[in-house]
Amino acid sequence: MLINSAVKILSVVSAATLVAALLFSCGNDTTELPVLESDSLKPTEISINTTILFSDSALLKIKVTTPKMLRFTDADNPFVEFPEGLVLTMFDSTGAPESTLKADYGINYPEEKRIVVKNNVEVKNNKDETLNTEMLTWYREESRIFTEEYVKITTPDEIIYGDGLESNDSFTKYRITNIRGVISVKGEDNEELEE
Repeated sequence: MLINSAVKILSVVSAATLVAALLFSCGNDTTELPVLESDSLKPTEISINTTILFSDSALLKIKVTTPKMLRFTDADNPFVEFPEGLVLTMFDSTGAPESTLKADYGINYPEEKRIVVKNNVEVKNNKDETLNTEMLTWYREESRIFTEEYVKITTPDEIIYGDGLESNDSFTKYRITNIRGVISVKGEDNEELEE
């Protein structure tokens, strides 16, 4: 009877030791494990080094180039993301480039016909004018671009600083909401000033 009790105690102690060894010998270093979120949104399409052409009546209207494009068609509001930036060129009715938009990040909401670009946004038109800002929204249906952010417009004659801007989508007609300052870059004799 004493031997049976000793065997039972030894079995319980051995089992407890084994469980403790299993629990404490395995590390729980989550830095090496990928985080798996079953509810997170995943792209339905990934495209690398992509060029997209949009035409109307056989005329090229828009060309978009991007190093990476992610399409999310399963979202409540489907969108296309450009996480590594994009270059968007708009063409006039003759097929000549009319304006170019560059940004470090962009997102297109096709159903809303709205594109939002941000981070180092630059828009150039065919009048040698350049817009710099940090965020810009293009409403395709209305053919206009808009921002409430700080803007800088450089023309051949002046540099204009301000807050907010509304423009046609080719950036040939624009209005700054709140002009902060204007610097002339040409002198009285129409010669460029030195910096």
